[in-house]
Amino acid sequence: MATNIEILKKVSWRDPSGFVAKKNGRIFRAVSTQKVDDVETLINAPWYRQGVADGWFPQSEWVAGRVESVTDTAPLRWLEHRAVDFPCYPHEITALQLYDAAKMTLQIARTALAHGWIIKDASAWNILFEHGKPRFCDILSFERMDESGVWIAYAQFCRHFLIPLLLYRHTGMQTSALFVQYRDGVQPEQARRIIGGWRAYVQPALEAVTLPTFFGGMGQSRTSGGASAPKARSAELAMFLLARTLKRLEKHVDALKPAASAKPSKWENYEADRDHYSAPDVVVKTAFVRAAVDRPDIATVLDLGCNAGEFSKVAANAGKTVVAADYDHGALSRLYQQLRDVALPISPILLDIGRPTPAVGWMNQEVDSFMARAAGKFDCIMALGLVHHLLVSERASLPMILEFFLSLAPRFLVLEWIEPQDRRFAEIAGINEELYAGMSIDSFERVFCEKYTIEKKQPLVAGNRTLYFLEKKN
Repeated sequence: MATNIEILKKVSWRDPSGFVAKKNGRIFRAVSTQKVDDVETLINAPWYRQGVADGWFPQSEWVAGRVESVTDTAPLRWLEHRAVDFPCYPHEITALQLYDAAKMTLQIARTALAHGWIIKDASAWNILFEHGKPRFCDILSFERMDESGVWIAYAQFCRHFLIPLLLYRHTGMQTSALFVQYRDGVQPEQARRIIGGWRAYVQPALEAVTLPTFFGGMGQSRTSGGASAPKARSAELAMFLLARTLKRLEKHVDALKPAASAKPSKWENYEADRDHYSAPDVVVKTAFVRAAVDRPDIATVLDLGCNAGEFSKVAANAGKTVVAADYDHGALSRLYQQLRDVALPISPILLDIGRPTPAVGWMNQEVDSFMARAAGKFDCIMALGLVHHLLVSERASLPMILEFFLSLAPRFLVLEWIEPQDRRFAEIAGINEELYAGMSIDSFERVFCEKYTIEKKQPLVAGNRTLYFLEKKN
């Protein structure tokens, strides 16, 4: 049965050999007839099929039938890809994740090269993160290797990976913020204004930033594999030159691997440093969360303000698929580091709840906002130790916070109410402490019980803190 393109939503269209569209959570890719034979060969190649098995690439299958393009100018064939479960994009991942995306891009390029292929695009947007693992999601990037010995994606790789990682290394600038502003990565000229002094003349800044800036147009030609790059005269020499380029880039990327901070962030060591929970309270809280989510009508969980993922892991170990969100780069990096070594269905996402990830791209339609992607996606939302932060840092009222949760449409909530008299609440409220003096647990219950039923309530021994498991009213 043919797929009707008129009811699909285009989300990618820059590649002339095809585009991506989605419908009801399914992902389709239109492939121009000129590219069909190459794609057919590729998806049946043993090395590519092994990449699918290893999680490098999503499973892809041809859709039966043919359809015409939107402009009715070129016939297309359609692939359906396995949809990545709540993908995380470059503008909402940590620097360590971007590093792993760079490593995967080069690893795929090397593997493809060994089999006579090369990737023409090295965009960070081609790597989507799912359950803490990178997936390469642009099958049309693969092309047959020519005999030039030049990697056409070289300059793009520098803009999307090397330069953002350089800026993170030298300035602490979060790579995620760069991709909100710069869809196609950071230009060398922009980076050169930031990276100054001797650091600009040390590799990899010398190659990725300083030389392209110094030589101007010649530098751009050089970094894109243009006239100043050596030209091969045979397939063997071309493969040698490409392999040498990829090896040099991998050395540069390895030099920029984000290291653990000498001074941990505020929430990175929260589990070890907290002094406002007694050991019995931690046991009670963990048991409460486990019992709340361990039910058959909860399959997906969003953990807002997850810190380093303590309770995300509780939910994941109960068999739930979890998206773990926090704005603290250090804490989320620690969670991601753990997920690199342990297979758990947790997707970390760098997210400021007060300023959720916006929609980006052409007419804001290439990547949906976090709120749009999350609405209706989760059976349960956990927000432990978060509500009081929203009250203070965002000056959001309890009705506004309720409205926020309702907009995401979860059936269940696991929340923690912290009284204004609590020491930590008073610390973050500071000179505005009096603004919350009239707020109480009764205020919280009165607002939230308009839309939710209290299924379970658990005061903690230390006082001033109460856990809630809520179910939405019909």
